[in-house]
Amino acid sequence: MLLDTFSNLPIIETERLILRKLLYSDKEDIFYYASKPEVAKYTLWYPHQSKVDTLEFLNIVYEGYRTNTPAPWGIELKAISKIIGTVGFVDWDKNNHKAEIGYALSQDYWNKGITTEAVRKVINFGFNKMELIRIEARCKRENVSSSRVLVKLGFTFEGILREQMLVKGKFEDMMIYSLLAKENKNN
Repeated sequence: MLLDTFSNLPIIETERLILRKLLYSDKEDIFYYASKPEVAKYTLWYPHQSKVDTLEFLNIVYEGYRTNTPAPWGIELKAISKIIGTVGFVDWDKNNHKAEIGYALSQDYWNKGITTEAVRKVINFGFNKMELIRIEARCKRENVSSSRVLVKLGFTFEGILREQMLVKGKFEDMMIYSLLAKENKNN
């Protein structure tokens, strides 16, 4: 499995969601949420100004699938058969058996447990299929919702990395969380 983790990204189902590879035909769905300033507020990317931005994002994702480097799952809501966000590993250190997880969700679906549901499945994939022993997540101090998701899933707050990352032209403090395989109760 480790040899083709991202080039053969498996479909993962939950009660409400299908986590799957993104397709170019998802462009409209992705642009809908990625163009919203509130969705992009705490991310590393600016809101998509046009569908060209969304197409460039999809090109980056496809390059990850093609080269077997970290690339996200699309979060498809079964009830409407639309992509409403992404979740996946943004960095993978195979030698040290650790990875960083990231996610974004359409504002229309905030506070419904969808992010928690999707991240829980990706965490289990990481521990069970990628042989990870540690999963990390970072978020800006102001991103209370993301912090809540991580704590709900059993992540431990490890501290604040001061001016750790250049985000949209400004050095930002990032809160770092981690979950170890031996602590995972998300099965």
